[in-house]
Amino acid sequence: MSGFRCLALETGTVEPTVAACHGDRECELALPGGRKVAVALFDVIGAALKNVGLSLHDLECIAFGKGPGAFTGLRIAASAAQGLAFGLGLRLCPVSSLAALAQDALDHAEAPARAGGIFVAPVLSAGRGEIYWGWYRANDSGLAAAKAEDQVASAKDLRLPGAESFLAAGSAWDECAMPQSRQRSRIMAEMPAARPRARALLRLARDEYRLGRLVSPQDAQPVYLRAAV
Repeated sequence: MSGFRCLALETGTVEPTVAACHGDRECELALPGGRKVAVALFDVIGAALKNVGLSLHDLECIAFGKGPGAFTGLRIAASAAQGLAFGLGLRLCPVSSLAALAQDALDHAEAPARAGGIFVAPVLSAGRGEIYWGWYRANDSGLAAAKAEDQVASAKDLRLPGAESFLAAGSAWDECAMPQSRQRSRIMAEMPAARPRARALLRLARDEYRLGRLVSPQDAQPVYLRAAV
């Protein structure tokens, strides 16, 4: 059976999704939010796999959004991915949810903004006046590559590195005061509709799989960036 075969789970956001790919065939399905995520997860996984002509035993790897994001949602994806991987003898590809957000922005940007070298600043709401943020750059393949570690910060005190123009990815940018006009003037395009989607996880996981950058199930953990409360 040829073609990359992967399942991706992103459940740490307010719009959780599942995606599967079999070579160039892809299917992304939405999950119900809130407490219904865990109940519906495996049925939606089955539906996504069926849509691309796969079963669980056909998979080469499983990707999941490792965070940052909602604590409960992150645990659901990580636990499901670990359980499946142990049972199937697979390795896992944990992907930053901010990387997935940056990738979604790149995938939906106007053509000039999809070129290699474009910077992306993905932002997710962390509650309590804080945001999760990252600093990414599109490589020559159009994939989001981290140029700094993902961080949590006060929304009113966000300070981005460098002086480059960037795509502002995610609706949580509305929370950011960015009092310095110099920083605000660096935004080349605002993309509030961008989300950490499972389809974006697939794109990033494909490259990670090609490079052999997978981990054992026991080593795949959520990344919260701050202690759960």
